[in-house]
Amino acid sequence: MNQQETKDRNKTLWLGRFRANVTLRQFDPTEGPYFSGRAPFLLLFALALIGLFATGFLTYRHVLLASHAGSVGDSLLCRAQGKINCDAILLTEYSDILGIVSSAVLGLMGFVFVTWCLANAIFNQRVRKLAWVLLVLYFSAAIGFSWYYVYLMVFEVDFVCTWCIGVHVVNLLSLIIVIVVSIKKRNEFLVQEIASLGERIYFAVGGVLAAVAVFLAAGMWEQSLSFQDAKMKFEDMANDPVVIMAMLTASPTFDIPISPQDPTYGSPSAPYPIVFFSDFQCPVCARSEVFLRQLVDLNPGLLKVVYKNFPLSVECNQRILTDLHPAACPAARAAYAAFMLGGAQAFWKYGDLIFENQKKLNPNSWVKFADKIGLDQEKFLHLNRPSSPADVKLKEDVYLGNSLNLQATPQMFFGGKKLPAGLKAVYVVDTLEQLIRSSDPNAKDLRLKRP
Repeated sequence: MNQQETKDRNKTLWLGRFRANVTLRQFDPTEGPYFSGRAPFLLLFALALIGLFATGFLTYRHVLLASHAGSVGDSLLCRAQGKINCDAILLTEYSDILGIVSSAVLGLMGFVFVTWCLANAIFNQRVRKLAWVLLVLYFSAAIGFSWYYVYLMVFEVDFVCTWCIGVHVVNLLSLIIVIVVSIKKRNEFLVQEIASLGERIYFAVGGVLAAVAVFLAAGMWEQSLSFQDAKMKFEDMANDPVVIMAMLTASPTFDIPISPQDPTYGSPSAPYPIVFFSDFQCPVCARSEVFLRQLVDLNPGLLKVVYKNFPLSVECNQRILTDLHPAACPAARAAYAAFMLGGAQAFWKYGDLIFENQKKLNPNSWVKFADKIGLDQEKFLHLNRPSSPADVKLKEDVYLGNSLNLQATPQMFFGGKKLPAGLKAVYVVDTLEQLIRSSDPNAKDLRLKRP
């Protein structure tokens, strides 16, 4: 027998043994449960319930924060304490995937799908093999997401989310279980599939539809909360300038001190200052500042913006219920340091860098931004220390904001009057015009240019 004949013979023998090994075994109900008993499914079901609760809570907080930014109270399930801050994690850029779905909602969708698979498998042994295959695929993918988010928590953000860690632990334990059982039950995978086509379609499609329903429900709930919040606050005043003026006329007039220590945008001699209380981690503040600066640019010599900081963080603002914007205090202190070193121009340049990187702020950001606009690093670091002039200025602003009973940002004052929060841009300009006309006899015919 030559060498080629020997190879052909060995190949034939190997294929014969392979076909013998993979021949599908017929299912016999008298032999016991198909593929596996309920034990591993029940264990995974218990872990899935923990995952459901954790991702459900995180989804709930994310929806509240997204729809009521600036006014959400602290949560008993994850109080901000040191590095532990679930809300801070949920407000980072990493909490959304491609700007379409939040990672919390995606996790909840996954655990809804897993729970569906496990519940069906517990009560119907005919679909257990299919359920196990889907579970292996799901947790193999889920652990990749878990490792990615653990990396972000350790190296990219300064805060830890305890419920996020719980989800990652559940994913890891579940993956270990499905791998161990899969190895032990590898021969059972050779049993012929007995679930009917209808059962398989119902099983797969039902799980996907349940997960999609969670996604749609979360999105609709967030939209509903946002709409109700806006409607409750602004429905009457947003469409009727007369109502706005009536409210402002009846409201108290506040004496808000303005000094050269306040960063000002526009001509310092402009007669009509807009006092703007802001928070550097507040997305609405960033948009409002852009609008106000455009308004000042169109009306030079008339309007100016006077900037005051009111961070929504317990680090420097003890009256805030939750540490909603944990980087806002150091951001405000750093911006004031920039102002004291480079004047108003440096302040606005520095503030623009903070707003542009709002979701990427970390302890290294402050010096990096200072270097970018050419500030002296040693002097800048000195001004960022506790009790420095920049820190004192920040504390003065916070004290003033609390004396005015501020609860959120942005907040504008004009002529001593507190403008309604959330006022649309067009009504802001109308309101400013009417306030100027009512307080200045020489401005009866004043018309402001609009952005």
